[in-house]
Amino acid sequence: MAKGKIELQGVDKMLEAVRRRLGDAADRLENKALRESGEPIAEAMRSRVDVSERRNRHLRNDIRVSRVRRKDGMKFVLVGAGKKTAWRGHFLEWGTSKMHARPWAEPAFHEKKAEALQTLAAEFRKGLKGG
Repeated sequence: MAKGKIELQGVDKMLEAVRRRLGDAADRLENKALRESGEPIAEAMRSRVDVSERRNRHLRNDIRVSRVRRKDGMKFVLVGAGKKTAWRGHFLEWGTSKMHARPWAEPAFHEKKAEALQTLAAEFRKGLKGG
């Protein structure tokens, strides 16, 4: 939903050290750390999104962290609503001609991006101690 992006300074050096120390296990550690770091943002999104009175699949119940993906050599995860409810999330986030916007994704991202970075670093530290 939100087109937010978190970039870390000095990550290349950190990942190099992790890969040197852990070898093949570094890839699994990177994937786990990325997925775990998306959870605080997903939780904030779930708490911010409005829930209707209707008996259908609610947006709140469909917010998740994707599997790790790769584009141009960069790994990332997507955090947001699944395919079945994402179209409704756009209406809430940006509004319509008949409804004011009630943003939930972008504010959640900005609120929790620091915590996501801390989670990422903590997962790397935990993996290095165990490795």
